Amino acid sequence: MSSLALKGGKPIRAKEWPQWPIYGERELKAVEEVIKTRYWGGGVGVSGPKEAEFEEKFSSSHGCRYGICVTSGTAALHVALLAAGVGPGDEVIVPALTFWSTGSAVLMASAIPVIVDVNPETYCMDADAVKDAVTDKTRAIISVYNYGSSPDMDKLLKTCNEYNLVLIEDCARGHGFTWRDKPAGSIGKLGCFSFQQGKFMTAGEGGIIITNNETYADRCYAIKDCGRLREGGMPGEGIEPSTVINWYNYRMTQIQAAILLAQLERLWEQVKVRQNNQDYLNKRLREIEGIEPVKVDERLSKHHPWPYCFKYDPSYFMGLPRDKFITALRAEGIPCGKPHPPLHMALYFPKFSEAYKRYVESKANFPASEKAYNDEAVELPQHLFLGATEDIDDIAEAIIKIKRSAKDLL
Repeated sequence: MSSLALKGGKPIRAKEWPQWPIYGERELKAVEEVIKTRYWGGGVGVSGPKEAEFEEKFSSSHGCRYGICVTSGTAALHVALLAAGVGPGDEVIVPALTFWSTGSAVLMASAIPVIVDVNPETYCMDADAVKDAVTDKTRAIISVYNYGSSPDMDKLLKTCNEYNLVLIEDCARGHGFTWRDKPAGSIGKLGCFSFQQGKFMTAGEGGIIITNNETYADRCYAIKDCGRLREGGMPGEGIEPSTVINWYNYRMTQIQAAILLAQLERLWEQVKVRQNNQDYLNKRLREIEGIEPVKVDERLSKHHPWPYCFKYDPSYFMGLPRDKFITALRAEGIPCGKPHPPLHMALYFPKFSEAYKRYVESKANFPASEKAYNDEAVELPQHLFLGATEDIDDIAEAIIKIKRSAKDLL
């Protein structure tokens, strides 16, 4: 009988992985404190007490003077785009291989997402393709940190400066990252973070925009708080009109902010643990022919994987398709999956819109992103990397086991 768990054998991993989210007395005490104050909701006209404290601590820890809490990472991108003046007819360059919010936020702003392919080594936005995609309608670029890696932020900044574009960083998967000496979120004009359930920090949901630009901070606050002005005042009271149009209720609750204050205290130690385990797994997997970890640029000095990703070559596994490999790896006790569909497959472009004409009628293609989605990329969730070295060894040993017995799955 085959030794593979999928064929009735004993799995490599039987014990539980580190649980996520992580919480303790800090989170419980913080929530209880807010409940007792009876101030539970989002601040109106001014950030609430826990919200304001979190905005200051999170933004300063990521190299920025201003933080604006919102309801989600998607809302953060939407508000940032509106604050940057992006609107109907404007183009925003985005990578194909990212979660759909990166592109849907552009559509929410009534703008046109211009999709570019990713670098096949990093699976992050191809900075050279970005420059080629700039037109006289381009208003902004949304860079995305993905798979514990990063696009070439130096090249993206150079392109933005050359063409007077706004760089918005999608840091939904980039909490605590550092490119050279600059924290993620402080490199461009606006940085957008998510606190959704699976992210490096979570309150179940939530998001934040950080910036060093006071005008953008004022606009973001007004847009997310029904047009009210930061630090008091109502729409129309001596503020430029673009600050208060297209406003929304994207307020974060004080309960969420309290949880996030406790989560922030855990972040930096977790970054170290995850990065060390990411580096260790990279080393182990490079010893296995047919498996190649996603490349991390050396200029990205601080990072951790959300999710971890490696490239799978079926020719080294007797032709075993990637999806069957994923099924076998799960059976061995290793949680894993494949990427979300690329943006050009996932977004809905209204018929006869400019976006529809560009991506449907022109039959644009994105080979690196499509290859990753269709048959190459394998993802592992971030919480696996909060364990010990022996836990990471289980991942490598499960892959080796499948490789040795791949013929049993054909």
